[in-house]
Amino acid sequence: MNVRSAIETYRYWNRQTSICAEQASSIDVAPTMAELRRMRCDADYLIGGLMHQGIAVVDGYWPAEKCAAARAEIDRLLAAYPQAVHHSSGGSDKRMFGVESVSKLLAEFHDDPFLSGVGEMNSGLKLYNFATLGARIDATPENSGSGDGWHRDAHGSQFKSILYLSDVAEENGPFEYLPGSHKSWRVVLDTALGDLPAAPNTRYEPAAIDRLSGRFHVKRCQYAAKAGSLLLVNTAGIHRGMPLMAGSRYALTNYLYHPFQIDLDRVRKFPTLIPGTADRIIADLRLA
Repeated sequence: MNVRSAIETYRYWNRQTSICAEQASSIDVAPTMAELRRMRCDADYLIGGLMHQGIAVVDGYWPAEKCAAARAEIDRLLAAYPQAVHHSSGGSDKRMFGVESVSKLLAEFHDDPFLSGVGEMNSGLKLYNFATLGARIDATPENSGSGDGWHRDAHGSQFKSILYLSDVAEENGPFEYLPGSHKSWRVVLDTALGDLPAAPNTRYEPAAIDRLSGRFHVKRCQYAAKAGSLLLVNTAGIHRGMPLMAGSRYALTNYLYHPFQIDLDRVRKFPTLIPGTADRIIADLRLA
């Protein structure tokens, strides 16, 4: 058991949570929740799942025909903006940040008020949609799955909305998550039992996660689902995209941050954005 790492991580986690509470703007919870209920009758159920498990899934959020058109859009943009394509997972994962800037169809996911509203209810704090990621990952011998293995996106809290644009079976690299691993008490337990490296480290060896799920029976879930399925996720929990054994996986992901977390330095150091995206962020947040 790695008790020292667990204590260091717990302290770091709490510091990050305190910084957000101090610097981010609070939302007005009652009208925000009322509007979400107006948009979807299952809003309470979804937000409850997100808060307690760290993840909630909505089947059929986009229809199959719209997903097919979105896949074609991603392929078009991969060809049209090669300078903005980022390769990871052994070159199999092709990513473009800011697809909303050049595609009206993909911008519908970026601009969806339900998605940002759920994220704000999860934290009680204002969020800004920095960019939408359009991605295609292919089954190659070198692929290690979307995200290049087990990790957290942050310590404290981080919200993402992920839309499958293709059918994702177990062999197509579904999202995999350790439910409850977004909670501070679980951070202590998982770090100690799994002998995980202390924060601010956010990446973990497969053997450590296997130890947690095998020896200590920590639950891990794979989210295979049809095209159009939506995942609402607190990605401060431990997760990965499973390695692909066959086919391809297309997806959209909204990257949301608290406005205070975004400055010119973040915009400039972020992986190359599709043209127009940085200008929109700078104008929206008055960073110039």
